[in-house]
Amino acid sequence: MELIFKVYRHDPTAGTKPALESYPVSLPDGATVLDGLLQIRDRHDGGLAFRAACGRGFCGECTLRINRSGKLACITRVAQVAKDGEVTVEPVRNITVLKDLVYDVDELLWQKIAWVEPWLRPATAQPDGGYVIPDAELEPIRKAMSCYYCGLCDEGCSVIPFDRRFSGPAALTKAFRVVFDPRDGAARERLKRLGEPRGMWDCVHCYEANEHCPRGIDPTDRIFDLRDKAVELGVKSGTANPQVARHYDSFAASVRQSGWLDEGRLALETWGLGRLGELLPMAWRALRRGKLPVPYLHRKRPGAEWIRRIFDKVEKRS
Repeated sequence: MELIFKVYRHDPTAGTKPALESYPVSLPDGATVLDGLLQIRDRHDGGLAFRAACGRGFCGECTLRINRSGKLACITRVAQVAKDGEVTVEPVRNITVLKDLVYDVDELLWQKIAWVEPWLRPATAQPDGGYVIPDAELEPIRKAMSCYYCGLCDEGCSVIPFDRRFSGPAALTKAFRVVFDPRDGAARERLKRLGEPRGMWDCVHCYEANEHCPRGIDPTDRIFDLRDKAVELGVKSGTANPQVARHYDSFAASVRQSGWLDEGRLALETWGLGRLGELLPMAWRALRRGKLPVPYLHRKRPGAEWIRRIFDKVEKRS
């Protein structure tokens, strides 16, 4: 199979601009993108920098953008991704490139994972003989424990391109792993930390993380689990973003009262009168189009009483 690999080349220390360089490769059927990179390094340019380790899709070292999509180079077959006889290989997005296809993994993952404090903090001293946890109690977190930090979920995240400080789905999946561990005794403190800006409430639930995860961990759902746990424990937001708790309470109160959402009330109660001026331009545009909701004058929808009964039943159970 004769192909052209277009490979991202950049050495920040040389002061040159990034560029895609083309290399002819000859690969057997079933060859992977990693096989192509190895051939380029061996036959064309020994200075090509890239990471790889296991070669079996278990370590996450070779995460790259292949034809504009995040993939593991060692298990991505060129026959499946080549377009018009070409394969484009680039580092993942929104991260500092150190050289060619090697990027700063500490910035991409490890600093964020350290921020969520991914170590157990037992509520009591370890009993004699250690902790004995029934397998059934660990089942909810077993899938999360299989994460090998390839970074594909962060690469596909739709928030990080706009805010690179966002902790990201990989770190929040690690947070899920300790919050839901039955041996940990610091769930409230953890969730308060995760509720601060850059944490779990900054996720826009686009489900891209689920689509990109090669392990089927579903990081977006794990973020929802953290949010649900926070609400259950009464930790609806951190200290720096109280609008999150106000948004939650206003949303619930509005639906409970009228059976559906009062958008005007939600905006006012979330941001308060102090930020009313910032909302006026948007309100004026909505008014001109006949789409301005009048706060607190929201009519009830049919069946609103049944919706209120659902709220009453849930609150009684909790």
